[in-house]
Amino acid sequence: MSDIEKSRVVVILCDDYDEEKVYERLKCGLDELGGIGLFVKPEEKVLVKLNLLSAAQPERAVTTHPSVAKAVLRLLNEEGCADVKYGDSPGYGTCESALRMLGIDEECFGARMTPMSEAEHVDFSEGMTCKEFDFCKEIVESDAIINVCKMKTHALERITGAVKNVYGFICGYRKAAGHVKFPNDTVFARMLADIHRCTKPRLHIMDGIMAMEGNGPGSGTPTPMNVLIVSDDPVAVDTVFCYLVNLDPEIIPTNSQGMRMGIGTDREEEIEIVVCGEVPGNNEGDPTNEKTFDDTCDDVNVDTSRSRTVSKNELFEKFGNPNFDVPRGKPRGTFLMRYSGFMTKLARRPMIDKNKCVKCGICVNHCPVPGKAVDFKNGKDNPPVYDYKKCIRCYCCQEMCPKHAISARHGLFGRKDK
Repeated sequence: MSDIEKSRVVVILCDDYDEEKVYERLKCGLDELGGIGLFVKPEEKVLVKLNLLSAAQPERAVTTHPSVAKAVLRLLNEEGCADVKYGDSPGYGTCESALRMLGIDEECFGARMTPMSEAEHVDFSEGMTCKEFDFCKEIVESDAIINVCKMKTHALERITGAVKNVYGFICGYRKAAGHVKFPNDTVFARMLADIHRCTKPRLHIMDGIMAMEGNGPGSGTPTPMNVLIVSDDPVAVDTVFCYLVNLDPEIIPTNSQGMRMGIGTDREEEIEIVVCGEVPGNNEGDPTNEKTFDDTCDDVNVDTSRSRTVSKNELFEKFGNPNFDVPRGKPRGTFLMRYSGFMTKLARRPMIDKNKCVKCGICVNHCPVPGKAVDFKNGKDNPPVYDYKKCIRCYCCQEMCPKHAISARHGLFGRKDK
């Protein structure tokens, strides 16, 4: 085991979004990896890809929090990076509207907002599942990409984190076509891995100070996890996310397929977890008497650089959330689901809460299936209706619903996934 080159993942303890605190913690955590200068050079064109799913208030935990975004941009500025852009290609609305909602200026620490709204076709002959992409032109023009994702649940892939966040590299409405072309969680995860293999983001930063559980990624419940997670390995970042919520990493398609396709590892023995931000209790050196940095945040003499390596079990026992609401069961057989009428009726599917639906039609507009799997079949005075024979379970409708009226449930009795 000692000969294995491990992926280093730093878990930074931080219990609120105070801008100065987030900056200090993130800087200390990145120093554990060698500093942000290990991943970018001052003369390079750097793109900071945020998670801006839609225009939403920071407290809803839908997007990367502005304090985290600003901390990354500040560190790049201090490193001397003079050509830095930041943004995303949201599934609904614009990058500009999402950033206005977050209170981030178009220029921030010398970096410039970029709308990521213009496409550029890229051929990728080395692709194992996808051999061409319509990327935002900023992806193609950048020398270095920093992936700043959000810790959330996801109806299709169970979780969304470092691996999934790169789907925002695909420009605008072309995302819908990708869901039709890659219509299940496994093949979609393989396509995401090909995006990583093509674009090679250099650093992954996960905002998990306030995460989202339940009906994510846009309609779930904010829940404190009090961490930032950083690494150059996207699969390892998402695996440590799984450790913190007591979820088997191997049932996450983006982990298992990402591992198979060589973009990272989800194997416990190949990941080194470093916790940054703990300070000793009264009996220094006694690991059972540790406190988090935030327990002593009023002490100006606290050493924020303190860090130590922990096992996945210790990570969960000290900092995890056993009640985090995320589907935990093993995936059901796709063959049976496809060919058995009874199993199809039991299959997990998007369902509309008629009491919450305002008949806005956003779910209809974002359905990528030709002929629409959800439509106003009973008129626009009534909620849309699904044709589950057409539905590919991409959950674009659920992801984009602004009123949280759509959730992923099992058929017949509408049972929520567990």
